[in-house]
Amino acid sequence: MGRINLFKVEKVPLIRKMAMGTWKNAKDPSVYGFSEIDMQKALEATTAYEKIHGVKITPTHLVARAMTYCLQKRPEINGLIRGSRIYLRKEVNLFFQVSIPGSGPDKKKGANLSGTVVKSAETKTLAQISRELCGQADKMKHGDYGELKSSMNFFKHMPWWLMGISMDFITWLNYDLNLNLTWLGVPKDPFGSVMITNVGGLGVEVAWAPLVPYSRVPVIITIGSLRKRPWVVDDKVEVRPIMALGVTFDHRFVDGIHVSQMVEDFKYCFAHPEKILFNDDIDLKALRTDYL
Repeated sequence: MGRINLFKVEKVPLIRKMAMGTWKNAKDPSVYGFSEIDMQKALEATTAYEKIHGVKITPTHLVARAMTYCLQKRPEINGLIRGSRIYLRKEVNLFFQVSIPGSGPDKKKGANLSGTVVKSAETKTLAQISRELCGQADKMKHGDYGELKSSMNFFKHMPWWLMGISMDFITWLNYDLNLNLTWLGVPKDPFGSVMITNVGGLGVEVAWAPLVPYSRVPVIITIGSLRKRPWVVDDKVEVRPIMALGVTFDHRFVDGIHVSQMVEDFKYCFAHPEKILFNDDIDLKALRTDYL
């Protein structure tokens, strides 16, 4: 048998290079879940809210608000693992994947993937989350990566074989030792409490994202596209807009009981959007109680 006919790709997006330095063998504590959300009431309330506040509200913003509520009610799942110990966070920081379009007619040449964090989400309204996220994403799409710029350039020119070693070392300094690395171009807590990525905008109905070891994030939410589906409402079948969610969590940190409680709280937000999602007067900070 002959050799496989291959050629080495010389120019790749930075995200691919980082991925090669992140995962080796398939040996991790990932657990995958799936849920479907009836979006009828939330979409109806969205139109009025957008007119009042002059903002664009997407499923990503709604999921962000709902996850903030969940993490405040269940602070035991808002944390990370340092060494062999569990540490809980005092605030909710939400990480969002941002797709950076490339050049050319189809915007695919040189396309990349980055991310941004909305910090202390429990202190912000839905409109404030929308404005902040949209503003940060727009800057990135125009080449302004803010605090990430120097670190991205650093990794961009690093040899492939050194990626994994460097990322592990920086993660150890940033999270295990909890050092301030902003002078190296590494933002403080660059990945937050939970990762949220919207694949629905790409036409994907449902997907599950892998845990990212260097981020120390124990929960990843993947938002699929909305689809009209037959749905049982009060024992009657109706056509409803349904959003599919993929959930990946670190089983060392989160158990099935935690996830079931989180899903229950999450669905409550969308069943009663006027009480949580669009209620600017609710004090999400007051929801948090001492876990231990």
